[in-house]
Amino acid sequence: MSNKIGRNDPCPCGSGKKYKKCCYGREDNLEYSNPANFARNYKEMRKAARIKECIYPDHSSCSEKIIKAHSIQNNKILAKISDDGKVYMPVFKPEISFEFQQEYGRKEASVFTGFCGYHDKTVFQPIEDHDFTGSTEQIFLYIYRAFALEYHRKLEDVRMYQQMFRNQPSSAKELTIDGKITPSLSVKDLLEEKAVFDKALLSKQYDVLTSIVWTFDGFSNFAATGGETPVFDFDGKKIQDLSNPNIPVRNIYYSVFPENNKTFAIVAWLKEYDSLFSSMKKRLNEVSEQEKRNYINNTLALFIENIAIKPSSWKALPKKAKDDFAMMFYTPTNLMKFDRFKKRSFDLFSL
Repeated sequence: MSNKIGRNDPCPCGSGKKYKKCCYGREDNLEYSNPANFARNYKEMRKAARIKECIYPDHSSCSEKIIKAHSIQNNKILAKISDDGKVYMPVFKPEISFEFQQEYGRKEASVFTGFCGYHDKTVFQPIEDHDFTGSTEQIFLYIYRAFALEYHRKLEDVRMYQQMFRNQPSSAKELTIDGKITPSLSVKDLLEEKAVFDKALLSKQYDVLTSIVWTFDGFSNFAATGGETPVFDFDGKKIQDLSNPNIPVRNIYYSVFPENNKTFAIVAWLKEYDSLFSSMKKRLNEVSEQEKRNYINNTLALFIENIAIKPSSWKALPKKAKDDFAMMFYTPTNLMKFDRFKKRSFDLFSL
């Protein structure tokens, strides 16, 4: 592994030119490096990094318009956990704000531009228009939506890093590995997963996941979807090495949502990764009801940004609970061992 970029390598800025004919020897953009311009630069880069492209594998039936697709269902979920059409999410907006919880309207909460209008409607109808029964198809679609969000975000991260490199070539050590923009390595790994999801979608053979589904009593005023790349299993044994770009990393996906006076949590990964996650699966199948709640609380706080919370419920939490959640949210957990079955001061299920 090296941070050195070969003169004849493709330039990490994404121009398509060789490094020696592009950013090699270029001075940093002082306007970009000026801390006073951080908020403006961040907003502009976020906008320029946006990708509007349907990731459904068969584009022959795509509608022309790429929409803001909801990764958490709007009418079915967000409408029920919102206050006056607003939810809280711990996700920065393009306009920098240092409040931990950001206020989002339902139309903008949890959206990403990864599907055309036709495929966003037709692919997810079995979970949009029907109650959750735990069928193989429904579980697949909830997890596919979590995957799609993570994949699309990584594609946009690549564009963001390319812009950062273009403006500040001196940051090559921080932005590249083996001459490649760092998030592009994650995209490469996710493309392997995408091939499995794509095949299942086109063949309608949805039994490609190992999944664990938990049902909790009560309608909780939050919902979440996303994924993680676990480095350690629950006993602290290292199972993946994120520092080696030559070894693909594997992901676990989550979807947690309230429906009909219950709250459902789906934990899943591709079946072909069963040997990697075998010890984790064994533990998850043995935990108590309280440990299930603790696991979801801890995992969402540690790894998942895409969480929507009812504002009035969040405001009602004690300050210590809010602070503990925020502290965990900003913890670099891939570098440490963490007991995810321990009870914390906050409980999302009681919101």
